[in-house]
Amino acid sequence: MNKILYLPLDERPCNYEYPKLIATMQESIDLIIPELEILGCKKKSANIDAVWHFLYTHIQGASAAILSIETLIYGGLLPSRLHQESLETLLERVEMLKNLKLANPTVKFYLSNLIMRTPKYNSSDEEPDYYEEYGVDIYSYSALVDKKERQGELSCEEECELKTITKRLPKAHLDDYSSRRKKNLEVNKRVIELANEGVIEFLAIPQDDSAPYGFTAMDQKEVVAHICKLRVQKRVHMYPGADEVGCTLLARYFSTLHQKQFKIYPLFSSVNSKTIIPLYEDRPLYESLKAHITAANGILVDAIESCDFVLAINTAGQVLQEAWDDEHKDITYSSFRNLREFTSQIGYAYLQGKGVCVADVAFANGGESELIYLLDDYHLWDKLLGYAGWNTSCNTIGTAICTAYFALNSTRIQQVSENKIYRLLEDWTYQTKVRKAAGEQFIGSDGITYFSLNGHNKKVNEFMKKEMLDLFNTTFKQSFLDTRITHFEVFSPWNRFFEIGLTLKID
Repeated sequence: MNKILYLPLDERPCNYEYPKLIATMQESIDLIIPELEILGCKKKSANIDAVWHFLYTHIQGASAAILSIETLIYGGLLPSRLHQESLETLLERVEMLKNLKLANPTVKFYLSNLIMRTPKYNSSDEEPDYYEEYGVDIYSYSALVDKKERQGELSCEEECELKTITKRLPKAHLDDYSSRRKKNLEVNKRVIELANEGVIEFLAIPQDDSAPYGFTAMDQKEVVAHICKLRVQKRVHMYPGADEVGCTLLARYFSTLHQKQFKIYPLFSSVNSKTIIPLYEDRPLYESLKAHITAANGILVDAIESCDFVLAINTAGQVLQEAWDDEHKDITYSSFRNLREFTSQIGYAYLQGKGVCVADVAFANGGESELIYLLDDYHLWDKLLGYAGWNTSCNTIGTAICTAYFALNSTRIQQVSENKIYRLLEDWTYQTKVRKAAGEQFIGSDGITYFSLNGHNKKVNEFMKKEMLDLFNTTFKQSFLDTRITHFEVFSPWNRFFEIGLTLKID
C-alpha cells in the first residue's frame, strides 16, 4: 500500500472529492486527506496550524505528499486573494515546508502554486469586497498599464481610458490589491527556489486567468524568468488550469510509482480540434493538451497501436458555446465535425483492445448532450475507462488523464463505474441541464440569487436531486443496466448555483 498525503486547493468537491474518488480505483493507493472541518469554507481560511499538525502527524510512512501552497500558506484559494499577512509570515511558512522535507527526506513532494488571478468582472463572490464595484476597473487599469509598458505607447482612446480609470479607482483599493499580489509573487518565487534546492520533486503552476495583459500576465512573466534563470523547467511546469491540479499531481505520482510514462493516443472529433482556442483560455487546445500530458508524466503517440490508452477529445467544430445552451448549437457543431464517426472510432479502439477515456470539451461548463446519447446508443458507456466534461477545457482534460491512469487495468470495476456515473451526474445532468432549470425555478424568489441560496439549500438541493436522477434514469437505455444507485444526495458547498457536491453509492 502506498500512502499519499493530499492537501487540496480548497474544500470544494472538485479539489477534495475528485482525486479521492479516482484513487479508489487502485487498491495500492491510500490517499490521506485532512478532515473538512480544518479546511475552512470559501472565504474563511483553513486552520493553518491544524493543517500543519495534520502533515506532521501523518507524514510518517508516506511515500509522497501532494500539497497546495494556497492552503498551506494562506489557508485556501480564496484566502490567498484576501489575506492581510505580512511577507515575513508567508515566507516563514514556506520555510516550514523545507524543514518538513528535511525531517522526512524519503517523501516525494508534489506541489501546486497558482499565480493570483485578476478577473474581468464586478463581483466580490470570490474576490475582495471592493471588487463588487471596481473589479473591471482594476482589471482594465492593470491591462492598460501592462500594455503601455510592453508596447511603449497606447492609442489616444486607451490613454484617455487609463486616465479616467485612474481618477475613478480609489487608491486604497488599488494599493491593497497590488500589495497582496507582490507578496504572493514573492511566495511563488521562493517555492520555485525550493524546487531548485531539491526540496520539491515537482511543482505545477496552473493559470486560472489567461488574459494577454494585466497583473496576472505581469506576474507570469516574472515567474517564467525565475524558472528559466534557475534552470528548473524540467520540474516546474506552468500551464492553463487550476481545479484539476490535484488530479494532475496524483497522476504524475502514480506514473512515477510504476516507473511508467503512459503513452496516450489523442482521438479528436473535428479537423479543427487542435487549433480551437477554448473559452476562458489563451492558447490552442493542442498546446494545453501537451502541457497537461507532460505534467502528468505522459507522452503523446501518433499511432493507436502503440498507445496505453486513447484519450477521445470531443471539441466544438469552430464556434464554442456554454453547455447550458447546447440545444441551440452553432451550425459548425455539425458542419465542422462528425460525432457519429467520432463515436464509431471510440468503439473501434475498444475492439482493438485499447481503453478509452472521454474528455468532453465541446462546450464550456458541462458535457454535450448529443455525445452522451450517442455513446449510449452505441453501447459504449460500460466499456469506457472514464469520462469528464466539467467547467473549463483544462479542468476536464486534467481530470480525464488522471481517471484513465487509474482505471486502466483496474480490478475495482464498481469503483470505475461509480466514477463514470458520478461524472455524468455532475458534469452533464447538473452542469448542462439542471443548473439552468434550478436557476429558472428559484432565482428571484425568497431572496435567492445565482451566488446565494439564501438559506434555502434544502428545497433547492431536493429539486436538483430529483431532476438529476430523473434525467439519468430516462437517458441511459443501453448502459449501466446492471447498476443500481443505492444512495444519492446533493449539496451546495459554497451556497450558490455554480457548483454542487454529491454523495453517491452504487450496487
